[in-house]
Amino acid sequence: MTTGFNTLLKTPLIALLCLFTLAQVAHGADDDYSAEGERRAKAAGESLVGTPAPQMKMTTIDGKAIDLADLYGKKPVYIKFWATWCVPCREQMPSFEDIYKKYGDKVQVIAVNTGISDNIKSVTAFSKKMGLTMPITIDDGKLARAFHLRVTPQHLLIDKNGKFAYFGHKDDKEFHQALDRVVAEKATGKPLHNPTFVAKDSGYNLGDTVPDLAFSTIDEKPLNIQFNTASSKKVVAVFFGPWCEWYLETTEPKTSQACTRVRELLEKKSQASTVQWVTVSTNLWSSVAELKDYRKSYDTTMPIVFDRDGELFKQFGVNQVPSISLIDADGKVILKSSIQDDDFDAVLHTISALK
Repeated sequence: MTTGFNTLLKTPLIALLCLFTLAQVAHGADDDYSAEGERRAKAAGESLVGTPAPQMKMTTIDGKAIDLADLYGKKPVYIKFWATWCVPCREQMPSFEDIYKKYGDKVQVIAVNTGISDNIKSVTAFSKKMGLTMPITIDDGKLARAFHLRVTPQHLLIDKNGKFAYFGHKDDKEFHQALDRVVAEKATGKPLHNPTFVAKDSGYNLGDTVPDLAFSTIDEKPLNIQFNTASSKKVVAVFFGPWCEWYLETTEPKTSQACTRVRELLEKKSQASTVQWVTVSTNLWSSVAELKDYRKSYDTTMPIVFDRDGELFKQFGVNQVPSISLIDADGKVILKSSIQDDDFDAVLHTISALK
């Protein structure tokens, strides 16, 4: 088949037509993802548009503080969530930098790196490579939850009156029109009553005791876990994303390979009778339908829980995929690690020894 295709390509006109068709297919796939990303971003912000944005403080990678409370009532805010491994994020960065330079002090631009499979080293290197000069901060999961992150890139606008004005994924005409509107509008001058964002604790850490857990799987089956009883088992909770293995294969191979290792390890250990296994999916670029496709594609047998509103990731203090927490039969967290931690391989080794 390959030989035949190569022979066809020797004919210039046919070669041109074949390449044009392939380009159309690829472009169509990109359009589909872009449209779906836009749909998810708008759905995520639907309940927020028109409501007061939270007062919160951020610290940029160069140590500067940004207090949103000081901006509300004075200028609009443009926040874009992104990641170094996200292909459309990379594509939008030149335009993002152009916007920052064009609007200057008229808009507070903030580039929020998701922190997923990224750190200060990777973010700094990327910003230098791309020539980014706008303020950049790295999220630990709190901003994602406060601003309903569901896709990357995901951008949002907060108007001069401190209210959410726009959510989107595309860098398109609609977005630029929305940006121009929030820049042109005048502040009302009325007193603002934006809620103060209160950062909760960092979730369950080593040594903490976890209460009994009640989950619902993607098949709507209850999964109840009780600790400190005669029948209690150790629990291994794995936090993952269904896109981790295939999407990050080329842009972030270390994380992709880690997701594969964890999945294969869990399948191998799934028959361990003294352990309760549960996998929890991020809500970033994920849905129940996609998780069912994931299960079918990889032939997994582990119970899968979809963290639709991000509460489980928050509860366990997780912002990375993959992440693993090992809880003993009394509910005590005895191991906790993610791909970003130096002890991740050691934790996988410990998990592999469970019987």
